[in-house]
Amino acid sequence: MISLDDIEESYRPEMALTILILRVYFKRIEAVQIEKYILDHKIDWKLFQRIVFTHQIHPVIYKVISINASGFPAAFMEKIRNKSIKVATDNLRNLEELVRLNKLMKYGGVNNVPYKGVILSQFLFNDFLSRETSDIDFLIDKEDFSVAHRLLVADGYEPRYYNPDFMHQFLKSSHELMYRKTFLASPHKIEIHWAVTSKMMNIRLPNDFILSGQHSVALMGENVSVLNIEKHLLAILVHHGINDVWRTLRHCLDIAVLLEKYSNDIDWEELRLLTRKYRIYHTTETGFLIANKLFGILIPDTYQTKNVLDQNVLSNLLRFPALDKGKLHIANLRQQLYLRDSTRDKIKLLWSYFLAAFTPNIRDMEAVKVPGNSYFLYYLLKPYRILFKRRSIAKQEH
Repeated sequence: MISLDDIEESYRPEMALTILILRVYFKRIEAVQIEKYILDHKIDWKLFQRIVFTHQIHPVIYKVISINASGFPAAFMEKIRNKSIKVATDNLRNLEELVRLNKLMKYGGVNNVPYKGVILSQFLFNDFLSRETSDIDFLIDKEDFSVAHRLLVADGYEPRYYNPDFMHQFLKSSHELMYRKTFLASPHKIEIHWAVTSKMMNIRLPNDFILSGQHSVALMGENVSVLNIEKHLLAILVHHGINDVWRTLRHCLDIAVLLEKYSNDIDWEELRLLTRKYRIYHTTETGFLIANKLFGILIPDTYQTKNVLDQNVLSNLLRFPALDKGKLHIANLRQQLYLRDSTRDKIKLLWSYFLAAFTPNIRDMEAVKVPGNSYFLYYLLKPYRILFKRRSIAKQEH
């Protein structure tokens, strides 16, 4: 594992404390080291709280420090306790809604599979409370989208943007749609996916392959079909490693817990072949290296490597403020390119980015509404929409 002294020196004591607490969670270090570290270092508690907030790891941090609270300010303990209770409450609300919507769509003829979110929390932590979630994700067949959309709208959900005149173009250019429904004072947010990632990411992981091999779990008295652990792992490797380039500790924690818990249940040779086939081997290798270097998690034999964890990837994960999430941010794009398997894959990614710059998408449809027979106008309007957005951002920065 990377030494805490190196993390402290290269980044901040607050980040080193965060990693220390997570190592205690994995039982790689004794809990008494937390109090000792706090006594030996001047901790900026507001900054530490911001790090935990940014990386969305309140429940796991609180699990550890609630029974090792010596040295933590009472005000900080109260804040993280309240946040963890809110996460638990929201997750249980999401679970209830997930089961209800799964049943609604299933009986409406839509094959739907909930994944990530509270389902992943149950896979990893054996509860629905230990992983921060913000929405409910369903994976469906593209052909079922119109039916799913009709069912959700009839149930009171409103799409972030959807124009039925352009459904064909929309399904080709996008891979998901967000819906909201206000329930009492707090909204429910769900995302319907018909692919695990966007075309811009240039990952050819077939939806029908991910949806194969489902199994049923009992949730709140209902049988709900979910992805098996291998397919769920592939989906989060794409989401965490390709979409989000391993920039948050929550995602790295997911992989670390999964490796620790399911190392004997996964056919790693088969997974290695699949990650090679779908061109996500390097991002997988990087995620496993992060789990090993930060938390001491053993890497499966088939992924043992002489390669070392790239310093830029580590820095983008541990530095604060965190790496910008914008896909076109130069540091983000550089990491996207690094995580690809080959030079050819890097070139394909850049080409996909180039095509995306000229292909209308949901953002363009949201910005301007054109008549149903005039989709071609979006090709003309898109450059102006992007230019206007950049000017607006520039004004806000100044």
